[in-house]
Amino acid sequence: MSQIVLELHGKVDVLQTESSLSAFMKKYPVLNGHTSRDFNLAPYWKIPTAGTYKISFESIHIKDPHKKEAFFDDVLTSFEKGINRPFKNRKEHIAFHLISTGEKSYVAMTFDHLVFDARNAEAFLNMFQKEWESGEDSGDMTITEPAHLSMWMDKFKAGQRVNRAFLQIADRVPPRVLPLPPGKKSFKFKILSFSRKEAETITENAFNQAGYLMLMPYALSASVSALHEIFAGRGFVSGNYVIPVSIDTRKKEEVKRQIFFNNVSFFIFKVEADLAVKFPELLKSLKEQMYNQVKADLPGDICKASLLMRIAPLPLLGSLMKIYLKGQIASFSFSYVGETAYESSYFMDNKIINLFHMPRVPVPPGIGIFFQQSKENLNVILSYIDGMLTDEESGKILSLLKTRMGVG
Repeated sequence: MSQIVLELHGKVDVLQTESSLSAFMKKYPVLNGHTSRDFNLAPYWKIPTAGTYKISFESIHIKDPHKKEAFFDDVLTSFEKGINRPFKNRKEHIAFHLISTGEKSYVAMTFDHLVFDARNAEAFLNMFQKEWESGEDSGDMTITEPAHLSMWMDKFKAGQRVNRAFLQIADRVPPRVLPLPPGKKSFKFKILSFSRKEAETITENAFNQAGYLMLMPYALSASVSALHEIFAGRGFVSGNYVIPVSIDTRKKEEVKRQIFFNNVSFFIFKVEADLAVKFPELLKSLKEQMYNQVKADLPGDICKASLLMRIAPLPLLGSLMKIYLKGQIASFSFSYVGETAYESSYFMDNKIINLFHMPRVPVPPGIGIFFQQSKENLNVILSYIDGMLTDEESGKILSLLKTRMGVG
């Protein structure tokens, strides 16, 4: 479950926005689908017949009695309520939230990762905007069935290769993890937005220190360094770091061709704790692991092996990974999303200030860092279970990231 947020200049027409989004969503009954199984137990996405569709749409006005606009933290708190609220039933996968405050508005689309990944969600809203601007239908989108429901032996072999990769990662000592707080698992978020000039500085630093097109391992290295300070501050002395990484660097044309469902690539990295304070060595280690995994096509094997959950329950597959990692899944998760798939500078009639994401990360580990590019900004989102970090620790992570990437 995740959320894409558009920060806008000016006030948004609530009724027009809701009606326009409802009319657009009605064209895509695939978004009201659900998982089902065929007579031979092969799973598929069951799409209902087209019909009336009322979207989930919430409108909130926030104001500060001492100023025209509310503090961004108050806006963020409202969006946290949206991302932590479960969908009504198994057929609902999209919900919209509109927040107005002073001369700014925020439109958020909460979405299920069963129907979109981050850039697909951007591309879907981009389709809506194109129709809004042109007044013309974007055309029917054909949903084709992928050839993933057969060739199970190939999936099992991929699973064996992933198995061996996990064995290489596993240590005698479990990886370092932050304890999960008891009770309900609601998420909190911290947003760090770099301006275009700051983003250019970060990209230049990545080029100088990591090489051409190496922003992802550079950002991952900075994230490991920052979180290591939190672990060290809490007195962790044993175990290394294990980090599952999802990336999406597809070209815009590829995103447009396959908007629905999930199309990201996965890596898994191991970092020895001693390297976390030696940035050049840390960066070198992560680049080498990335090269080796690409060469061995581990991202492809992970995608294939993940399809085994179609015939084996997810808890069983998760338990296998826990065996190798001594009962712990990972230290934290990391995501990197490339150039935004949302092309317009407007949402309906309102100029866009920023576009960012608020993803809930898997539990465990219950904490993750998400790098994402909009047209004007490079955004860093810290996502974690409420109670997992103190406000001081979450602020320190973002401050350390800025310093490590040369813009602090």
